[in-house]
Amino acid sequence: MKGWIARVAVSFAAWLVITAGVRFFGGTAQPSAVALYVAVGAALLWLFIDVSADAETSPWPQAREEPVRDPGEDPRLGQLRRVVGQNFDSREVGDTLYRRLAELADQRLVARHGITREADPETAARLLGPELMAVADAHAPYRRLTIAQIDLLLQRIEDL
Repeated sequence: MKGWIARVAVSFAAWLVITAGVRFFGGTAQPSAVALYVAVGAALLWLFIDVSADAETSPWPQAREEPVRDPGEDPRLGQLRRVVGQNFDSREVGDTLYRRLAELADQRLVARHGITREADPETAARLLGPELMAVADAHAPYRRLTIAQIDLLLQRIEDL
């Protein structure tokens, strides 16, 4: 109860200071409007203080000492590892691995030959070969790729 009396007293003092200050500097303050603003501001402040005082520190663990990946490891390689792992572990085969392999092939085509599959489909098809074109043009239902097939596709991408 003491806390509430102090809060009301501080709010009243703030209202009094603001109203007197406005009149001192020649303004016309509406005491009821100033009281409403002070009451709303004080209520928000009290709510914040009451809620933050009851809050406990989070039980989350501190930041890990060791990095998530080894220094120098390419994050794209980690992503490719996860995508390949999903190809083997998931119940249903999605298009994630197919899309990632097609993106890698497209990037390689642009970097090495300056073409895209959309701009020059005949040259791209000749450079990619039937295996990569089948992956790039695949549609649902997707089949699960074997390690040998993935290795062959990655080798074809490297050879571009």
